[in-house]
Amino acid sequence: MKNSHSYSQGRKRNEKTADLPAYPRTDLACEAGPRAKNAPGTVFEEYEKYGLRITDLHVLHEEGERHTGQARGRYTTLYCPVIRYWEEAQIEKAAAVLGALLRDYARAAMGKPVGADTRVLVAGLGNRQITADAVGPRTADKITVTSHMMEANDALLQKTGCCSIAAIHPGVTGQTGIEAVTMIQSAAAALCPDIIVAVDALAARSTQRLAATIQMTDTGIRPGSGIGGRRQGICRETVGYPVIAVGVPTVVDSSTLVYDALEKAGIQNIDARLQEVLEGGKNFFVSPRDSDVIVEEISSLLSKGINKAFFAPWA
Repeated sequence: MKNSHSYSQGRKRNEKTADLPAYPRTDLACEAGPRAKNAPGTVFEEYEKYGLRITDLHVLHEEGERHTGQARGRYTTLYCPVIRYWEEAQIEKAAAVLGALLRDYARAAMGKPVGADTRVLVAGLGNRQITADAVGPRTADKITVTSHMMEANDALLQKTGCCSIAAIHPGVTGQTGIEAVTMIQSAAAALCPDIIVAVDALAARSTQRLAATIQMTDTGIRPGSGIGGRRQGICRETVGYPVIAVGVPTVVDSSTLVYDALEKAGIQNIDARLQEVLEGGKNFFVSPRDSDVIVEEISSLLSKGINKAFFAPWA
């Protein structure tokens, strides 16, 4: 994916873990390993809302990081049917769930409930010229922005109960020559947001999770590890404000598919020659053939969820 990137949400790729093989690439905490829900140093919860399955994984300390391969923090996964087959009623329910989860994350990050005085910056990450990587920019396009209204009539905006919301899509380094984190830092310095919501396309290990999983985390975004790359992280430490990362998987690494096929065939030990091919070969990325429709539906769902999270009435 030239001039593109896929971001890892909290994945600790440079450290050995207790339960995870070293090779398969994924951005999803739900693919962290078969025993992640029972791993030491973690708290796992599973429940349903509006018929949708939701899991919460809290990685509490270093032992939890070692067993799950995830950075310390919270990871929420919303499981859903493949989004392109949804009816409007299903989309509205999922958007309501997503909005409620975002409000909960924002409240925890800010230490106070979301309200009319909350300032939000939405960053749509990715390359809009590559369909599978366009989730972030297309989501940002659909956000109802209000921050400019505060300058015109702050009192009126306060009466509506809406947050001050701004949205940007910083592009990718291959297009702009500037790291996305640098642009977000500049926007954040100007807006002083209470919370940053970063939206991006993700990489999955399983094709069954493409466009069928929404992940949210408070650890921010670690660029590139889902597809084997490295970019500077977008998190509280680098931008100076709490970051909630939201993403949907749209691609699977071809080498990861090969690795999984070998594993299913009972081949556990990969020799050095095959490992070299998997790690250093000319990888490509597999996405659904109707990615254009899928990305449009995903971006509509995510933008509706974000709009619901930061518009009155408050729950």
